[in-house]
Amino acid sequence: MKRFTNCSVRILATGFVVLTLVSILLFWIRFLCSTSLSERMPDEIKSIVFEPSGLLPDNFEKDPNIQRCSRALATMRPEPLLPLGITEYFESISPGGRRSSVLFANSEKEWAYFDNKSGQFVFRYIETEIMPDNGKLEREVQFYIGPEGISEIPDKTLGRFIEPIVDSSKLGSSLLKSGEFILYDKKLRRFFKIGLKPKTFVKGPELDTDDSHEPVQIGQLDKNQLLLQLAWSPPEFKISKLYPNQTAVWNYPGLSTTAVPSSENGQYLLILDKTGGIDLLDKETLTYAATAGQLPEAAAPPESSTTPKNTLSYGAKTIYLGATRTVETVRDKRTSYEEPLRYAGLIAASLSRDGTALALTVFDEKSRIKKWTYNDPQRAANADKTAYFSSPWAPASSIVKYLAENLHPPVLSIASYLTASAFEAGAGHRALFLLPDSFIAMKARDNRGHIPGKAMFALLLMTPSILLAVWLATRIVRDTTILGLSRNVRLFWIIATVAFGLAGYITYRLTRPKVMLVTCANCGKPRRTDMDKCHRCGSKWDVPELIPPAWRVLDN
Repeated sequence: MKRFTNCSVRILATGFVVLTLVSILLFWIRFLCSTSLSERMPDEIKSIVFEPSGLLPDNFEKDPNIQRCSRALATMRPEPLLPLGITEYFESISPGGRRSSVLFANSEKEWAYFDNKSGQFVFRYIETEIMPDNGKLEREVQFYIGPEGISEIPDKTLGRFIEPIVDSSKLGSSLLKSGEFILYDKKLRRFFKIGLKPKTFVKGPELDTDDSHEPVQIGQLDKNQLLLQLAWSPPEFKISKLYPNQTAVWNYPGLSTTAVPSSENGQYLLILDKTGGIDLLDKETLTYAATAGQLPEAAAPPESSTTPKNTLSYGAKTIYLGATRTVETVRDKRTSYEEPLRYAGLIAASLSRDGTALALTVFDEKSRIKKWTYNDPQRAANADKTAYFSSPWAPASSIVKYLAENLHPPVLSIASYLTASAFEAGAGHRALFLLPDSFIAMKARDNRGHIPGKAMFALLLMTPSILLAVWLATRIVRDTTILGLSRNVRLFWIIATVAFGLAGYITYRLTRPKVMLVTCANCGKPRRTDMDKCHRCGSKWDVPELIPPAWRVLDN
C-alpha cells in the first residue's frame, strides 16, 4: 500500500511539473505570435479619427474661419500587448493602483491610504502657517475619514467603509492644498464628497434597493492606460494678422471649445457601471443625473455585451464647453467675457480582449450616438480577419498560434471554452493553463448562432489536438502492453493522455516502470522476468534445473 501511494504521488508530482513547463513554453509561443500580430496590424485599425467630432453644430464646424474641425481620436499602442503581464502587475500595486490600498504617496510626510483594519482613510500632509512676523510654521496634520465624518484622531464613531471606490483623478498634492474628492462604497451604496481644506463632508442618499446601478469606477474612467490613448481637440481657427487673438468663437458666444475634465470643474462626475453603462453623477446632490453613454463594442466577432471586465482597455472623457475668453479688439482694447460651463457630450473608446479591435463612440448631451466606429456591421465582422490574416506574415503567426493552442491539453481547452467569459480580459494575456483568448474561447463568446452549433465548431477547431491525443494514447497502449501493465493502469494512462495530450504522454515516459524483458520461448515476444507467466501468451516460466557439478577446483 505504501509503495502504491509513493508511486501515485511521484506520478502526480511529475505530471504537474511537466504540465507547468509545457504550458510555459506554449505560453511564450502564443505570446510572441500575438505580439507579432499586434505589431503588424494595418494602421487603419490601430487608430480612429472623427473629424468633425459631432459635438458642435454643423454651422459652427463649417465656419470659414476654422482651419481644422474638432476631432475625437482613439489610438492603440504599436505594441499593445507588451505592457501586460509583470508590467501591469507592478503598476496595479503601485500607489493609486487598483490592487494597492495606498491612494498616493507624494513624500514621506504626505500620503494617503485606506486602512483595511479600521475601515477608514488616513491622510497626512504638512500644513504651513504664516506667523505675525511673516515666519513660517510647519506642522504635520493627519485626518481619519469614515462614513460618518472626519477627525484628527482615530475614532470608532466615524464608522468604517467596506468596499470603497475613489475618484483617483483628484488624489495628490492638489487635494491636500484645496479641493474635494468623491468616493462610493459598494456595500453602503452611498456616494461621499470629502474635502480637507476647508474640511467638508457630505453624505449622499442611499441608493434604492430596486436601483440596479453597480458602480465599478468613478471619475477618471480608464483601464490599462498604456494600451489606449483617447483625446478630443477643439477646432483650430485661422489667425488674423491684424487681430491675432480674435477667432470665430467671438461670432458664436456660448460655443467656446474648451474641454474640461469632469472631475475638475464640470457639473457632473462620470460613473462606470458593471454592465458597461456610463452615467452622470451630480456632484452637488450626489445623485444620478442622467445616462451619458456606453462602452463601445470592440469585440470581433461581437460578444454578448461590452463590460469593463471583458474589455482589455477603455477610456471615457466628458466634453464641457465654455470658459473665460479674452478677445483683442481695435486699438489694443481687450474684452473679456465668461461663458458658463455646459456639458456637451462624451467620447468613449474600448479595445477588445485580444487587442485586435478598437472602437470609438461619440455621445451628445442627451446620450445619443453621434459617431460610431462599427456603424457598418460588415466592418465589425471583418475586423478580426484584418488583424489575423490581412497584414504581412499575419497568417503565419495565426497558424503558429493556432497550433500552439492545439498542443495545449484538450481538457484545458474544453475548460477554456466553458469559462471563456469568466476571466478579466487582461488576465487572459497572462493565462498559463486556461486560455480565455484562444480561438476556441473566441467562438464561445460569439453571440451569433446557437449553442450546439458553436460547440461543434469548437470541437472542429480542436481536431489537431484530439488527433494528437489519440495517436499518443495508441503509443501508450502498445508500450503498456509490451510492459505487461495491468488493465487498470493502462486505462489510467489512456485517459490521462487523451485528457492532457502531450503533457500526459511526457509524464508517462518519465515515470514508465523500468523492467527487464526477455524473449518468450513459447510466443517469441518480450516477456517480463519478474512474472511466473508470460503476460503475452500466458505460458509458464520454464527455468531449467541447475545441478551443481560433481567436481571442484581447489587452490593448493
